[in-house]
Amino acid sequence: MASPEGARRHFSKGLLLSASILALWVPQGSRAALRIQKIPEHPQKNQDLLLSVRGIPDTFQDFNWYLGEEAHGGTMLFTYIPELQRPQRDGGAMGQRDIVGFPNGSMLLHRAQPTDSGTYQVAVTINPAWTMRAKTKVRVEELPADNAKRHP
Repeated sequence: MASPEGARRHFSKGLLLSASILALWVPQGSRAALRIQKIPEHPQKNQDLLLSVRGIPDTFQDFNWYLGEEAHGGTMLFTYIPELQRPQRDGGAMGQRDIVGFPNGSMLLHRAQPTDSGTYQVAVTINPAWTMRAKTKVRVEELPADNAKRHP
């Protein structure tokens, strides 16, 4: 029969092992670590808008940007696969937009227009079983001079 001290020591080792495993476990599909920073925070018509992604692990397979509440082929702006010679593949939602993807997951929208307003989503594929996601709402404002003309 184990002594109370031996039982305590066994319990402590088990607890330490459990804590170690939990510390290494990252929730699949977690949004907590991935963030999108808008630069500028409140873009105006014809300004360049950088959607800077923070929290991407050092290694990942690819990332996809979407415009809309749903992330699917019809809302895809582009796919970016870093190891390809031409890494960016435009999607159906790209249209006439001038968007450039960067190897760090970020995207730059040149000369943003009010029609570019909406929900932007990024999905970063870490491995076949793990994709990290983040989204942000963008509202591109008319220039103040344009508002003055419309609202005397």
